[in-house]
Amino acid sequence: MTSEPCRHPDHVESICTVCGQCVHDVVLNGACFYCESTDLDPEKMSPKKQAPALIPLERLLRKP
Repeated sequence: MTSEPCRHPDHVESICTVCGQCVHDVVLNGACFYCESTDLDPEKMSPKKQAPALIPLERLLRKP
């Protein structure tokens, strides 16, 4: 998924009718349901927000 995502409006079952690129709408066990691609980055596709690398100082200090 290093290329630019498809911007064409016509898709049939998540696959573009113009260029053939899949938008990977349904991912099961790390593979796309429609095109069976396994080159998907689970970190980028995860709906979970990544935790910050460091906890901000304001959250570590006790409030009086």
